[in-house]
Amino acid sequence: MAISDGSMVDLHMHTIASDGSETAETLVRKAQSLGLAAIAITDHDSTGSVREALAAGEKYGVEVIPGVEIGIAHDPERHLIEIDILGYFVDPDFDELEDVLQRLQDAKNGKLIKQIAVLAENGLPIEADEVLDVAAGDTVRRPHIWKVLHRYYPDFPSQEFFDKTSYGGEWHVTKSFSLELEECVELIERAGGVPVLAHPGAYNTTFAKGGSMIDPIVDEIIATCAGAGVKGLEVYYTYDKNRPYFKGEPLISKAELGELVGHYASLASKHGMLKTGGTDFHGDTKPQIEVGEVDARYALVKALKAARP
Repeated sequence: MAISDGSMVDLHMHTIASDGSETAETLVRKAQSLGLAAIAITDHDSTGSVREALAAGEKYGVEVIPGVEIGIAHDPERHLIEIDILGYFVDPDFDELEDVLQRLQDAKNGKLIKQIAVLAENGLPIEADEVLDVAAGDTVRRPHIWKVLHRYYPDFPSQEFFDKTSYGGEWHVTKSFSLELEECVELIERAGGVPVLAHPGAYNTTFAKGGSMIDPIVDEIIATCAGAGVKGLEVYYTYDKNRPYFKGEPLISKAELGELVGHYASLASKHGMLKTGGTDFHGDTKPQIEVGEVDARYALVKALKAARP
């Protein structure tokens, strides 16, 4: 039976292969129970859960889109700071992609040793082995470090940790390997995928400073990405439950959320970019977000399929 264009989908979900708390099969079962027609597994720098998700999709009757989310190299001259590119319909068996993702994971794990040294210098010593245990064999990310840090220093504010270890923060350390924007776009396309700029509103630096909903620098980032061959923009997103618009509770109203979505939908049309949408579901690490809560429809999936190389 053909899937209706209006059927609900969730095109941004994380599993235990990166920093999510759920297995791929659990997410597929959740999607089925909610009546979602399709989901995309988009773990950070990993396709480790894609095969399990594809098998579960066959089992439970949910279309699974193989995906990945890649954090690109910092490029301050072009305002590309902590920018993520989603790749949809990538081939998880494409050797070059898997080799690069492994290099990215190795670089992140190497970064752990440097990050722990910086924390120790600032009176917050923790053991690398404990962080690796929390990561359970997956790519080490800052939420893994934070879980161990919080275990020993429960009064240390999470916001301070993430602010100081972010790019530009006094505790930030760099990775030994990362992809430039154009390199990332080309790799995704060689792997059969469609590159999409993830959650543009998350890059807003004006909201925290003065409450401005629209950051003109983000608009420049979108134009830069479009010029570099990024084919889509993640328009429909849980901004009211993610940075910088969320701190324990939403800092923006549903009307303001609609303003953000409308702005990025307009920019996607201006630059000839596809529109995509997803929740950025992580499970326990972002308990405020539920599977399928973004109004994203199957028509978006059909457009992505048509855009494949």
